[in-house]
Amino acid sequence: MVFNDINSKFLSLSFAQQLENEKKVFKDFQNVDYKTYLPERLKALETLNKNGELNDLITFLKQNKPSIGVFAGSFNPFHKGHYNVLIKAENIFDKVIIAFGENPIKEERKWPVPAKIKNRQIENYSHLLTDFVDSLHYEVTVIRGLRNSTDFQYEQNQYRYIQELKPNIKIVNIFCDKEFEHISSSGIRTLEKYNKHQNYLLD
Repeated sequence: MVFNDINSKFLSLSFAQQLENEKKVFKDFQNVDYKTYLPERLKALETLNKNGELNDLITFLKQNKPSIGVFAGSFNPFHKGHYNVLIKAENIFDKVIIAFGENPIKEERKWPVPAKIKNRQIENYSHLLTDFVDSLHYEVTVIRGLRNSTDFQYEQNQYRYIQELKPNIKIVNIFCDKEFEHISSSGIRTLEKYNKHQNYLLD
């Protein structure tokens, strides 16, 4: 992992400027898992920190954790409605992990990951969502995308199960914009049979 921003000029920045720079760097490395990113970033900073100019920044990074969301779903396929929710989530969280889950009661996922989201951290899991969250070993908030009140009622029931499995879990629901509320993965799979599905997919 190469951090091109760390050089002698970095030492002359004020603490506020260093923090602003850190936000940009963290965004640039959205595809890297946080438990890998943080030690690598600290190691790079400590290499340059010969005279203690970066002590405050290093302490800050060790003590203050970014807000990280996990946008989980079967995403079969990941479509424009999902992307709308993702963008909204990224305006709330410092980082959003996209977690593709295998749902045993749904069709096996055959759709490729859209190029438009490949710069994010993308994970796959085949067990319970709560187990996946535990496997990350850092605090996250689960993001659930909603289209309408029917989705909301379904998610309420799911939340009860999830809460019983992991009582301290944090979940937020984000509604997509009205123009996307009719889009569903199952609808796209039906339209695919008639070659009428392309307008709902991401590039």
